[in-house]
Amino acid sequence: MKRSISVMCAALLVPALAFAQAKTADDYYKAGETAYNLGNFDEAIEAFKKGYEAEPDESRKAAYLYNIGQAYRQKKDCSNALFFYKRYLALKDNDQKKPLRADRRAVIEDLIKEAETCAQQQEALRNRPPDQNERPGEDPKIEDTSGEGKQLASRESDDEDEAEDIDDDGSISTSTSTAGATVLAVRLGGGGAKLSTGDLDVPVQATGVLIGGYPLRVADKVTLELGVGFRFTPVPYEQSSTMMSKTASIFAVMANVGATYAVSSKLGVRGDLGVGGLFLSGVSESPFTDNQPTSGALGMAHVRVGLSADYALTPNVLATITPVAFSYSPAKEGLREDITSITAIDFMVGLGYRM
Repeated sequence: MKRSISVMCAALLVPALAFAQAKTADDYYKAGETAYNLGNFDEAIEAFKKGYEAEPDESRKAAYLYNIGQAYRQKKDCSNALFFYKRYLALKDNDQKKPLRADRRAVIEDLIKEAETCAQQQEALRNRPPDQNERPGEDPKIEDTSGEGKQLASRESDDEDEAEDIDDDGSISTSTSTAGATVLAVRLGGGGAKLSTGDLDVPVQATGVLIGGYPLRVADKVTLELGVGFRFTPVPYEQSSTMMSKTASIFAVMANVGATYAVSSKLGVRGDLGVGGLFLSGVSESPFTDNQPTSGALGMAHVRVGLSADYALTPNVLATITPVAFSYSPAKEGLREDITSITAIDFMVGLGYRM
């Protein structure tokens, strides 16, 4: 009888002992990641802290500190977020196995600055004494604190708008494909343009474009940009009457709409549509007018469609490449008869800046 009881107790203890076995760092990380994704930030913080303690690889410990900072940030606990962001940066500075990339450091430093500002605002709000009591039945005098309120509200909206990704080292990072809230984006590109002007053979010419606008996020990975665009292409030619070399100028002004899809936290694909006017100047007594004189620039309608790819060098600076852009303008009276339209196919590279 005693033997049977002993066997039964052992059978019950085996699962319990197996369940009580210590979890690994990976177990804690997965638990923290799940809790974070479900919005259970207190549970995520606890799991990541235990994962940090259980992690045997020193080069991987920093990721847990960053994840703890991100969870505190989501909780709007700026002081603790600031502490763990700084600890993460300190560990990575001493990491010889996998040092911090320059672009990654810029992101962390921006998070530290934001957390410092937020912590100062929260501390000032906590230390602010009540300036009056409210008597039942009376409307109290409300002091205007709109400036401070807007600053705190903008921090909340920044947290809600920024996308979350899992970084290569297991840390939960902020996406830089849309770089939080931006109020202005500017792109400058340069390259070559192949013009088509009737029977005239125009070689590839240098061209440049400047596009600026207001970004508006319309979906998780889609940003719409409303603005204006400018395009300039100089076109050299030889005037037959004087045998002198001259240069015509093609200048376009457009209302522009750009749409960007974030393929990843760094890479985006963008399409542009511009509609406006094109002005062809410096063409009096030129091959473009069949050597006939003109007065001033020739203006005509203009449409431009472009496809480009963006890569985020920093949260604010983009490298951009436009493998193809097509523009079309119907011919203006005054051009030679065989020129029914002016078209161009462009290839460009450039930089963008958003603030």
